[in-house]
Amino acid sequence: MLSAFQDATWQAIAWTAAIFLLGFIFGKRTGGGRDLSGPPPMSEEPPPPLSAPEPEASGGGFDSGVRALIEAELTAGHKIEAIKLLREATGMGLKDAKEAVEDGSFRHIDL
Repeated sequence: MLSAFQDATWQAIAWTAAIFLLGFIFGKRTGGGRDLSGPPPMSEEPPPPLSAPEPEASGGGFDSGVRALIEAELTAGHKIEAIKLLREATGMGLKDAKEAVEDGSFRHIDL
């Protein structure tokens, strides 16, 4: 004779197995949904090309005012802010702007 705990355990196992079996049969009968055997299909059109951000239209881009702001940020020890200013003014990439700020070549940029 089984105790009440053992009886409840076997009932839980039986219900779990029955639910699993019904889900398996129902899933097979309805086609199973999506085909997950490989990667998702790719679209026919290619992705749009990446482009550099446009320089700011106000004031004609990089001028002595922006140059002075960058100098002020560097003097204050805010190198990241100086890089952000240079990127916004010129449309440079992060690596190029960082190098230009670190070696001081941003002072000689003419646009």
